[in-house]
Amino acid sequence: MATVTPDLKQLYLDIDYTPTLEEWNWLFQRIGGAYKSELARRTVFESELFGMNTYIIMAHLEDYLRMPQRMRAIAARMTPEDIARVGLPVGTKKNFICLVAMPLHYLAGRELFIDLGELDRSSDLDDHLEVLNFWRRATIALRSDGVLANIDADPKDSSRVLDGEQLARLGDDLIPADDEVRSTVRKFGAQLMSYCFLENCDSRMAVCDTGPYPLGPSSGKGSGGFMALRELTTDAMGDFPWTEGIRDLLPYHNFVIAYGLPGEVQMENNIWGTAWFSPTEYLKQLTHARVYVTDNGTLQALPMAELANVTAALRKAHKQLYLRFSEMSVKERTICATQMYAWKLKSWAHAAGAFDDIDWELSSRVTSMYERLSDDDYALQLLGGVFVPQSRDSVWGPIE
Repeated sequence: MATVTPDLKQLYLDIDYTPTLEEWNWLFQRIGGAYKSELARRTVFESELFGMNTYIIMAHLEDYLRMPQRMRAIAARMTPEDIARVGLPVGTKKNFICLVAMPLHYLAGRELFIDLGELDRSSDLDDHLEVLNFWRRATIALRSDGVLANIDADPKDSSRVLDGEQLARLGDDLIPADDEVRSTVRKFGAQLMSYCFLENCDSRMAVCDTGPYPLGPSSGKGSGGFMALRELTTDAMGDFPWTEGIRDLLPYHNFVIAYGLPGEVQMENNIWGTAWFSPTEYLKQLTHARVYVTDNGTLQALPMAELANVTAALRKAHKQLYLRFSEMSVKERTICATQMYAWKLKSWAHAAGAFDDIDWELSSRVTSMYERLSDDDYALQLLGGVFVPQSRDSVWGPIE
């Protein structure tokens, strides 16, 4: 591949700029290298209920087949940048983790089809550019830190989507965390995360971390401290059939937890928006906290006294959903999980008014591959060959 030195100001900040093919390859070889490094840490995906290797492959294949046409239907109603700007930048599933998953999953699906011998590397360039341009335009509009990927942020491996008045408001709203507040927030956060993981078939698609957001000395929150935001969203609109009759048990569905932490804690956000903290028991050092719900389109702070009731509702819903999944066959659970992973554009379609313009059913080409891919050893070998390839530094080969 030819060496290219892109104009980063244009590439990262100018929505109307059209990157060259060389610039796309430069960008995604770097991102693909970071993706490979992260995946090398965990090439084995395990779940008690779900065959994760199987459904990840099926969903990536589905994304490759269906994502471009779905994006065209959405963009025909509203531009990607306008979708990203409408409403809140946090507290919905139209968030950073679902956005970054678009090109990651699509390009991984491309490599899977190539490895399966069902696709030529020179195929479908127009579709590649549809996905990459949608992602880039929306990312420029959503992020507030002037980059397209966490590896290029300052500080490195961070992501920020808030600035200005909204960020100042959250910083001002933080309340001091005594032992009771720490315990209440920790129990609530753990139960909410458990429910979100189960609803999303043991994936992180409903848990999005952004930050660190510095809290300066003038904030009164301590010198060197910062705020980390964790967005956790559950199905409020009936997007997941498996939550029917269960989602109504929850008094709220979209949450943002703001954690105030001291400078001694380190936060690293990986390529797809999962935060790692050092020390790992970072919540023991929580200095401030606040929990918000965003169901009405605004950041509504919840009283700490209400968190116990919400935690209990989440626990009840979690038990019922676990029972529902446990009564399904392995194949039924795999289909649910494949749908979940391949439906990341649903929130964007809702926002654009394009939901009913799109066929959300899984393609027969992918569902017909279930028996072949349900052999876990075969699926793991296929995933390993694509996610941590020995022949290149990036997960993906270049687009042509």
